[in-house]
Amino acid sequence: MADGRIAAVARFARSGVYTYSGAEVGKPHLSSVNVYRPEAEVFSQDAMASFGHKAVTFHHPSDGVSAANWSKVSVGFTEGKIARDGGYVEIPLMLADAQAVGAYERGEARELSAGYSCDLVWGDGIAPDGTAYQATQRNIRGNHIALVPLGRAGSECRIGDSLMQGASGMFNDAQLTTFRDSDEGRLAVAYAKSVHNLNSSRNGPWTDQMERQALADAMAVKPRDSIISDAAMADAKAKEHAAYQRSVAALNGSRN
Repeated sequence: MADGRIAAVARFARSGVYTYSGAEVGKPHLSSVNVYRPEAEVFSQDAMASFGHKAVTFHHPSDGVSAANWSKVSVGFTEGKIARDGGYVEIPLMLADAQAVGAYERGEARELSAGYSCDLVWGDGIAPDGTAYQATQRNIRGNHIALVPLGRAGSECRIGDSLMQGASGMFNDAQLTTFRDSDEGRLAVAYAKSVHNLNSSRNGPWTDQMERQALADAMAVKPRDSIISDAAMADAKAKEHAAYQRSVAALNGSRN
């Protein structure tokens, strides 16, 4: 924004199995514990709504956020329109503190980590992806969302995924589609996907947004003319316009 603040709609949580130290979950005699967050809990309306109108913090405050420490720990706030985005929860938020904005812009802290309370139910099980766990989170309720260098939910839960800046904001759909269909574009996606799959337990499934980001990142480091010819751009824009016209016609047909 013109005044230096950052507004975005960003992913901040997902389901799956997360690894905690034993001390973090009240079992100091254990070196680590796998904790399962089921989809039914993460994406329940009560759980998602509980993160609305909460503080955004720079790192996690030791005692959470309350009226008593809000002015000391808050660097921004969330809004109330929380929604599911595929395998993630997304939320509109704003960073309004110069220190936090600076850390984001320098790349020091771009991931998001949810601060919340829950009921931890002990019991062994196997998650749908085949990962073994020793406890399950139930009744998740949000307290804050923290801006951190690395979050447990992985690199997809970050402000940068949704801001219209950086590589993904430099190219339109026609450009990305054209590059995707080129040999170089296919190679860029294949490489990014292979790296992602090596860390799939942390990053979750490969998504269309990840493909878009991989294409944009590859395009951003090359001269534009070496990627897309004018003829290819014209063809891609024509196809994009035709698809738009078809969608408008279908929408009007359903209304009429």
